[in-house]
Amino acid sequence: MTVQGAGGWLGKVVGTVVHGAGRGRGLGFPTANVAPDPAAPVPPAAIYAGLMARPAHGWLHPVTVSVGTNPTFCDGDEVHIEVYCHDLHDQLYGEHVVVWLVTRIRDTVRFGSVQALVAAAAQDVETTTATLTEEHRARALAELCASPARETQQPAP
Repeated sequence: MTVQGAGGWLGKVVGTVVHGAGRGRGLGFPTANVAPDPAAPVPPAAIYAGLMARPAHGWLHPVTVSVGTNPTFCDGDEVHIEVYCHDLHDQLYGEHVVVWLVTRIRDTVRFGSVQALVAAAAQDVETTTATLTEEHRARALAELCASPARETQQPAP
């Protein structure tokens, strides 16, 4: 699967939720840090509106996704995929997830303060909420259900 134009999506990330730096929770935006499956493409650095499936649990969630190096915190060159789930704040460590990138919201940038970052994140969540439609959800569910490698449980409608 290519990142650009993947089935009408901007991209898709398939991987396992791993521990991150833990900053998101303290900022009011707890994130699931996704380690992509080996050899999976990594989307270009940006902030995206998307959907996340938890195939083992049968759930689909609206998410805002950050792909990048966390420039505000000077984390170096390592690219992180951080997923803020709008309607779920469970611990997802070790879970295999599928994240569809629906639309690109903005570039990742270095903010002058943590407060500016938090304000931008809140705006990103609002943009994601306004962007996602039932059509996006239906398309993600159809793709998930058609996938030969999906888990045995069906996603909830």
